[in-house]
Amino acid sequence: MCGFFGVIFRNDNSEIGNILIKAGVRLSYRGYDSTGAAVVRRDASFLLKKDAGSVEEVSEKYHFASMKGYKGITQLRWATYGKPNKINSQPHTDCSEKLISAHNGNIINTHNLFELLRKENHKIKSENDGEVIPHLIEKYAVEAGYHNGILKAIRDIKGDYAFVMTPIAEERMYAFKKGSSMFAGIGESFVCVSSDYTAVRDMTSKIIKINDGELFEFTCDGYEITDCKYKRKIARKYFIDREKPYEATKGEYNSFMEMEIHEVPKRIMDMYGEYRRSHLLRNFRETVRKNGFVITGSGTSYNASLLGGYFLNRIAGIDAQIYYPSDILDRLRHQSSVKKHLLAVSQSGETKDIKNAIDIYRKFGTGKVFAVLNNLNSSIGYLSDFNLPTFSGTEVAVPATKTFINQTVLFYIMAMYFAGKSDRYIEEKIKNLYAALNKLVSLKSAKLDSLAEKLSLTKHFHILGYALTYPVAMEGSLKMKEVNYINVEPMHSAEFKHGPLALVTKNYPVIIVTDKESKHFTLSHINEIKTREGNIITISQEDDDLRKNSDTFISMDADDENIFAIASAYLLQILSMKIAYKKNINPDKPRNISKTITVD
Repeated sequence: MCGFFGVIFRNDNSEIGNILIKAGVRLSYRGYDSTGAAVVRRDASFLLKKDAGSVEEVSEKYHFASMKGYKGITQLRWATYGKPNKINSQPHTDCSEKLISAHNGNIINTHNLFELLRKENHKIKSENDGEVIPHLIEKYAVEAGYHNGILKAIRDIKGDYAFVMTPIAEERMYAFKKGSSMFAGIGESFVCVSSDYTAVRDMTSKIIKINDGELFEFTCDGYEITDCKYKRKIARKYFIDREKPYEATKGEYNSFMEMEIHEVPKRIMDMYGEYRRSHLLRNFRETVRKNGFVITGSGTSYNASLLGGYFLNRIAGIDAQIYYPSDILDRLRHQSSVKKHLLAVSQSGETKDIKNAIDIYRKFGTGKVFAVLNNLNSSIGYLSDFNLPTFSGTEVAVPATKTFINQTVLFYIMAMYFAGKSDRYIEEKIKNLYAALNKLVSLKSAKLDSLAEKLSLTKHFHILGYALTYPVAMEGSLKMKEVNYINVEPMHSAEFKHGPLALVTKNYPVIIVTDKESKHFTLSHINEIKTREGNIITISQEDDDLRKNSDTFISMDADDENIFAIASAYLLQILSMKIAYKKNINPDKPRNISKTITVD
């Protein structure tokens, strides 16, 4: 969570304020509780502005665009240590205002360090863990200088984090990485660094990946990398990224979420085309069938993993065990050796929980680490043996839509390849899926609009699924919570009678997602609720029995149960977006959450 960007030019730059704003927009998916920017001028004066609020709000309020200087830092925060307010916003300075810094990640011994620093008469202004960094560097730099002062400071800090720092009176900046992602960029008469790849790529195509434990020290026309553990210089040249930077625009749509939902059908065909041309999945077939998978993901990616586990088992007969990443240690450490491969699923490639799971697997597992990613230039991408990209394109809205669908479709394609299905068979299935999704996104449904209106007025309801559609209920529920702030509980429909049925009163809404092959079970579950006067909303393929037993029936054109499962998740994304519009909520930036979770 949180994100920072720092840049140093040769001369004062009248556009540096706009550059920091643009970088902040790139960072905003990481957090938008507060925003800050600092610029330093050639005369060694500086300007620091920060406050609670989004980059758009704070930059306009404090006129970031008018800031001028030759070096600058911006930071966007997702609050962990300290409330999201002005004093806790970053960047921070030291006591004597000789240096400015910003960080992301968590410093877990913050309170002990604050106590120590206060005893040494440091003036701590905030509750924010990021303020530890400038004061520790200030403490050690008096005798050791800034380079060695940083090396001493990082020995005191516990946690996973990264930071950028600049002394106000020096033509130099410093950045350090431990756990969190960091990239640098080399341009004409400038060098920049950020926790976000795209913020750097906006500036230059010459990119440097900074690894854990490395200090990146730079001026406008050069840099040095130091391995902090062994105190030795590292020679590393930049690589060239020839992809054009993604320009975020909503176009004709009311939100990025809406735009990205509309992109889904094209994106699944893009991804299928890439894997059809590649032999990557077929090359893994025998070893995967022999060993099976331990699959792990967080949030949306966990739900995609659950559905993917069904596909791998049902279609290819592959043993797939799905765990939360935080549960991997307890699941694996009691086994003498884990022969299953690890399949790590993360749309951002920076999810801290997943990185922890990979580290744990390396201790107990004898197989390979596969990663399902949307961002190959990410920490998890570098930690894994094999990367399986989802080719979703950049996703600006915080709620995952096209990344979730492409994750599930990739699992579907994997399962068919591992089952030995022919190219013709797989292509037919993907084309059928494309047709089903394209029909849904272009559907003008008064029934769906009416349902969105009714659900927008509720505070609580359930979404139930059975077998393949249980992960769909999980994901649909998550979307309703994060986008609409409605307490929606998912459950396997067979389990609803074992307690939660007590919540049903007259007109209590329950959405049931079921394929028609499961109706001999789900019809019973429907009528257990109808008997208690609950309001049944069924999403299914066309079926007379299910239609007659539902108060609202939404039919989908998808004969294959695997395709139906993916398509029904897509429908719930559309419904969630429609509810957000009814509630006048911006679905792109839900409160309290970040798209990239870089803390434990």
